[in-house]
Amino acid sequence: MAEAERYGATGGRAGGAGTAGPQARDVIAAFEARAAERPEGPALTWGSRTWTFRELDEAADRVAARLHAAGIGPDDRVAVLAGRTPQMVAALIGVLKAGAGYVPVDPGYPRERCALMLGDSRAAALLTHRELVGTVPYDGPVLLLEELGQWPAAPAGQRPEPVPDQLAYVIFTSGSTGRPKGVMVTRGGMSELVAALGTLVGRDRLDSVLAATPTSFDVSVNEIFVPLCAGGSVVLADDVFAVCDADAPVAAATVSGVPSALAQLAALGGLAGRARTVFAAGEALPRTLVRAMSGAGVTAVFNMYGPTESTVVAIAGEVSAEEDGVPIGDPLPAVGAYVLDEDMRPVPDGEPGELYLGGRQVSRGYQSRPGLTAEKFLPDPFSGLPGARMYRTGDRVRRRPDGGPYEFLGRWDDQVKLRGFRIELGEVEHALGAHPGVVHAAVVVREDVPGGPRLVAYTTPDGPDAPVAGELRDHLRRTLPEYMVPNVFVALGALPRTPAGKIDRNALPKPAARTRVKVHGNKAG
Repeated sequence: MAEAERYGATGGRAGGAGTAGPQARDVIAAFEARAAERPEGPALTWGSRTWTFRELDEAADRVAARLHAAGIGPDDRVAVLAGRTPQMVAALIGVLKAGAGYVPVDPGYPRERCALMLGDSRAAALLTHRELVGTVPYDGPVLLLEELGQWPAAPAGQRPEPVPDQLAYVIFTSGSTGRPKGVMVTRGGMSELVAALGTLVGRDRLDSVLAATPTSFDVSVNEIFVPLCAGGSVVLADDVFAVCDADAPVAAATVSGVPSALAQLAALGGLAGRARTVFAAGEALPRTLVRAMSGAGVTAVFNMYGPTESTVVAIAGEVSAEEDGVPIGDPLPAVGAYVLDEDMRPVPDGEPGELYLGGRQVSRGYQSRPGLTAEKFLPDPFSGLPGARMYRTGDRVRRRPDGGPYEFLGRWDDQVKLRGFRIELGEVEHALGAHPGVVHAAVVVREDVPGGPRLVAYTTPDGPDAPVAGELRDHLRRTLPEYMVPNVFVALGALPRTPAGKIDRNALPKPAARTRVKVHGNKAG
């Protein structure tokens, strides 16, 4: 059977409107087709335990039936607070089978952040493990995954028919105003992504995929749903370094990760003789790393680019160690990629501009944030379809002069990617400013040692004594996840400023080796 038939033809042209061709096959229909084809084939591996497609499909049916009995249906939100277990995967699939959208909540997040996510998403139910009950503030229905085997299977004819604009999941990303924002991804967008990556990568490379990314990050969709819908197996692990665990290495033919983690993995010998295929996403992919992975026996490296707002991956392609530079690839079939100037006019191939993304993978926008949605999701004048929208990424890119793949050139704003995590520096600065001992704060990423980028916070104290680094760290950990807490804190008498009064980030001093620095008498310039 041809790839387009297996995964659902999508049509379209790289750089075009991303709207040509039929809709991709629904993600749950694709999964169920694989479960029917190979019911006893391995779907999930978790330590020494293996779940077959039949077991996973039946468990997901029980989740869907239990949610239906609780009155949950299309477009409802269901929070999933769970560890990396087969029951967690069954919960995600079951929520989709019920027609609802899942809201992944990381058990390691601060309680206040979890409360905001649950409140903003208006979660109609919480699927969780018994040991996690009470760790997050929630007063709605709580369904225990330990009881999954006792729930009845779904009666025939009870499932709602999915539609493309139906909600698939809500994932929260860092917000520049100090408030994380929930991105509402549609069922159609998710289905297009899964179909496109399945075709791009090929079914044979998806037979065993490591799933080590927390479900609160959208790369987890690539690691879980893409292989399952291709008939492959998902190998659950806590992190990518599980493949080189000295005591019990985890075996997976395909590994995904951010380039900085992949570089460490390659240095540890974790790829040699193990992974055949690598997905790189979340950071710029250095050519030297592509060469190192090829030298370690990796036969295919795929570079993947995309914001959460355009459903995980919008542009992707296989890269070679021999080519000059490392492009991010070409738009997926259902994605329209537009490189525009400041007046929102297309620039010629070879010229840099800001990337806007249109097509069927564009999400609905931000949960409960109509103003921000209107600011970032604009009318798409290039699609030719009424009501079409495009997402303003804030990324600088260019398409190669010969019309070849796209290249990433950097950011326009103060959003950064650090070790694959998307961080709005404004959110960290806002949280620091809430400390009673801090008057002003600036946060930057510094790479004073090559290959060692770190988050550095500069503060001006409210009085002669600056709060110590440990105090500020503890303050931030009450509201921010660990990856957003700066590594170093520097106290200054005043933050350097430009003649226009803005913080001069280029003039912020290099931090000393210690984390607490004596207050300097810098003048605002």
